[in-house]
Formats: sequence, C-alpha cells, structure tokens
Amino acid sequence: MVASKSFSGFPGGVKLNGGKPMSFVYIQVRSMKYFILLLISLSFQSFALEQRAFIPEKTKKNGYVEPFKMFDDVYYVGDKWVSSYLITTSSGLVLIDTLESPYGRWIPDSIKKLGLDPNDLKYIIITHGHSDHIGAAEYIQRNYGSQIIISYEDFLLAKSTSKESTGNNHFIPPKVDSFTKDKDELIVGNKRFKFYSTPGHTEGCLSIDFFVKNKGIDHRAFIVGGNGTNFNGLDLAEKYVQSVEKIRNISRTSPEVEVNLASHPHMAQIFERKSKYSEEMNPFIDKNGFQEFLDVLEVRGTKKLLKEQTQ
Repeated sequence: MVASKSFSGFPGGVKLNGGKPMSFVYIQVRSMKYFILLLISLSFQSFALEQRAFIPEKTKKNGYVEPFKMFDDVYYVGDKWVSSYLITTSSGLVLIDTLESPYGRWIPDSIKKLGLDPNDLKYIIITHGHSDHIGAAEYIQRNYGSQIIISYEDFLLAKSTSKESTGNNHFIPPKVDSFTKDKDELIVGNKRFKFYSTPGHTEGCLSIDFFVKNKGIDHRAFIVGGNGTNFNGLDLAEKYVQSVEKIRNISRTSPEVEVNLASHPHMAQIFERKSKYSEEMNPFIDKNGFQEFLDVLEVRGTKKLLKEQTQ
C-alpha cells in the first residue's frame, strides 16, 4: 500500500480498489446507511398516515348521526355526543369543532351528503382543546387545507392531550398560524364571527357570536365554548362562574341571542328539536331556551365553586 494525502480524517489516505481512497469507500458506506435509515423513516411515516386514515363504521353504536339542515346556512355534522356545525358563507365553508378522532373523519363525507364540497372548507374553529372537539382537526386540515382558529391556551392543552391519546383515538394537533383572543373577529364572505374568551371548562375556551338565516331572516346565534364542570381547581371554578355571567350579559344586548348551538347536542335538545322541525316552524329559534340553558350552567358553576371552596 502507498501512503498519500489524508482524506476525511483517515491518516495516510490508504488507497484500495483501483486507486480509490479508503475514506471514499467509508463515505459511500455512510451514505448508504443514511439512505436506508431515510427509507425506514419514510415507511414509518407512511404507515402512520395509513393508521390515521382509518375511518370507523357509520353505526348507531359508534354514535353516527346523518347530517341535517338547521338553518339556511347551518348544518349539523356532529355525532350523537358532540356537536359539529357547518356554516356556509359567500366565500366558502366554516366548520366549528371536529369531534373525537377517528369519528370526526366522517365529517368530509357528511359535507358531501349535504351537497357541499369539503374542498371549500376555509376555516375550522375550535371551541376548546379537549380531544372530542379537536380530535379530527389535523386530519381535515391535512386533506383540505383549512386554517385553524383556536386560543393559545387551548392549543397547548391540545398538544398535551394528544400525547396521551392512543390507538384509533390518537390525534395530532393541527398547524396554527395565529391565535385568537377575546373580542377578535373573523369575516368570511358575508359572515362575521365574534369570539369571546370564556375560561372555566378549560383555560382558553372560545365562545362564538354570529348570525344565522332562517328563510332569509337573520337570527343571532351563540356557541358557548365549554359546558361541563369536569375540571379541578378554584381558579377555573371562579372563571367558569364569571364566564357564564359574561355570556348572559352579552346575550341580552340587542338583538338578543335566539339560537343555542351547544357544543354537546343534549345541552340544547338538538335531536328533539330536529324532530319538530317543519317549513312553518323552526324549533331551533328559542330565545327563552338559551337563557334557560345559561340557568343550567349557572347552577353547575355555583355548585362546582362551592365544592372547590370547601376543599
């Protein structure tokens, strides 16, 4: 062997195979190693995407509900337990909440059943970061390019919750370019959505104030970001009570809120009201019903606050 200049840290640059330096062979081996690792990594990513693409059967047991029209421009695309609302605008579609993964993967097909196109989904608004509301957001965003509206606090909650999700319920947080704060507004075509920070159920709950049309007539609708008191801590209990009072005051400004689009259907008797729907009467318009709903939340909040104060 003949010594020559050094190559890639190999003293002497020993030459083999027709004069090629040993270091050249080493680089080739390393390159091949990285290429193989890259292929393995891509295979795992492909497998993960296939796993996330699992879509459950549309059965009663799984909580599937056929999508239906509530107003000229509002459709229910949720399941038996959690609400998801589709809003049509002159500049595309807006989706509010995306259900638990994998059940929220029904939503694109539900949109198609309504005669609409999921490719027109411009925005997905997330009321809070619990998995049953944000679980399918990344899946829908990845497939249709929708922008995400969520508070910073509950994006962090979603990131934390996603790490605990497993199996078919596993979800990945969506990509978010900017975060929504109290009194921010989103205008999509002929629709204006106003957001209110209403912490309690979670730290970053977003409630939504906007108008819907019934036979061409505007009616003020409201979505309370979080209904339950399934949280711990005096701070959140106090905020929950304060948020209910805040929503009450907002809802009574003229024109008063007439439509309760609750984040869980049983809280607004969505399915019971649907059975009473007719061309002559829309049972989802119920000004007193919204105040009665807030009465329920007020009782819940007071009870939770007393419990936290005595611990």
